[in-house]
Amino acid sequence: MVNFQFTKNMEKKSFWKGYMTGSALFIVTAVVLYFNFMTQPDLSLSQVETQDLNGNKVNLENYIGKPLVVNYWATWCAPCRAEFPEFEKIKQQYGEEVNFIMISDEPIEKITKFSKSNPYTFNYLKSSENLSNYGINTRPTTYFYNAKGILVAKEMANLDAAKLNELIKKIK
Repeated sequence: MVNFQFTKNMEKKSFWKGYMTGSALFIVTAVVLYFNFMTQPDLSLSQVETQDLNGNKVNLENYIGKPLVVNYWATWCAPCRAEFPEFEKIKQQYGEEVNFIMISDEPIEKITKFSKSNPYTFNYLKSSENLSNYGINTRPTTYFYNAKGILVAKEMANLDAAKLNELIKKIK
């Protein structure tokens, strides 16, 4: 009887020790993943090297002077494609008052094919580096710069017209 009780107590202790260790590992992993993948760096316009769909280098600082919305996206990203009609609607609403730039790190051919087969009027650019090199690990991610080129807001979610409008008001 004593042996059985001792074994039972050891099993309980082992269970709780394992449970606590597993819980701690889960929490640490969740925190690491959150900070590595769910937060985006503050990028200045000079940090991101881009080129147009003809392969010509484009300096994002050339867009200083008007509020600027920069969306990091990919053709394979369903949420990215789903928010494009909302971006187009807001782009038409603001006209030339706000610049909209869509940046992907995919091959120029793929971005060009997408732009030709979709009726959006965005300025598409290709990142010269993988977006992850800039710390952008989540797509879609959108940055909002004021007319002086200062980062005012960033969003890592699929945006609708109302949220876009709200964020653009912050940069106007």
